[in-house]
Amino acid sequence: MEQQLPPKMTVYHVAGVATYPSTFYECRRRLERLLGLIGTEAEFETLFPYGDYSRSLWRQVWEVRSDLARRVLPSRIGGRSMVKEIERTYGGAGPILFIGHSGGGLAAYQAARLLHQRGMDAELLRVAQVGSPKTPIDDALQASVAYFYAVDAAGKPDDPITRIGGWGGWRSVPGRMPQWSRVRHAPGHVEGLPVIGGHTNYFRHQLPYVDASSRSNLEKTVDAIYSWLKAGYSSATLIKG
Repeated sequence: MEQQLPPKMTVYHVAGVATYPSTFYECRRRLERLLGLIGTEAEFETLFPYGDYSRSLWRQVWEVRSDLARRVLPSRIGGRSMVKEIERTYGGAGPILFIGHSGGGLAAYQAARLLHQRGMDAELLRVAQVGSPKTPIDDALQASVAYFYAVDAAGKPDDPITRIGGWGGWRSVPGRMPQWSRVRHAPGHVEGLPVIGGHTNYFRHQLPYVDASSRSNLEKTVDAIYSWLKAGYSSATLIKG
């Protein structure tokens, strides 16, 4: 039986460094149409946790670094600024989906982590990190986080930003010494996307970002997020939303 989605949800597009306000426009249109086809009503907001293209690039890069570590740091900026905006805009109807590109994926996860620490059920949170640096994910949120990265024609990673950071940690094994695992704190879903042009182009929808099968980068990215979202929302609690 096909998985169901809740009747209402709030979608936050989360921008990375030096992003233009129009970046997520077509992403919103396609996702809104896909959700509408199955009867899910979505509210959309776009957040700029580090500022937009008009703000100092190096200042934004420094702030992204504060959201990269697993430890809770008082210097965290992106996640905390997002929570303030969520408190202002989230109406409480249904779960929250964050779609964060590049550094925005870090801020999105840190915001979800703060919301969870403040009592929000992990099942009401979904984070899609797109072309983001790797940051360790808490066990309680691993099933709520997906990671999408660009790959080339041979299936090899094709986005240098996704080489930053890591998911490593010690894994306990009964009766044996703890073992180091590179994916101990990885998101619950990790998927390579054959997008054209790498890091800055996941949401492009026109030539030359359309492949021989007439599928654009935007379609591949949004459709992958949508498929992951559908696969995860099967609980009765969420459907009652």
